[in-house]
Amino acid sequence: MAKKEQLEEEIKKLPGDLVEEVYDFVTFVRQRREKEEGIRSSWSDLALNSGAFDFWNDPKEVEYSREDLREKQ
Repeated sequence: MAKKEQLEEEIKKLPGDLVEEVYDFVTFVRQRREKEEGIRSSWSDLALNSGAFDFWNDPKEVEYSREDLREKQ
């Protein structure tokens, strides 16, 4: 039996006041995860839209030749 199904079965056994408490906890955990994902997404968007990686759009910047492998003096 999957954890989600086990959780549903356990919730069915709880009295109403405990169901409310479990619901509050589950809602809190879900909202915290959504907030964390939103923050990560915001930082990713900021980095990608900042222009910091625009050099990847220029093939001369990302292609290497044998000359690039030689030690420069």
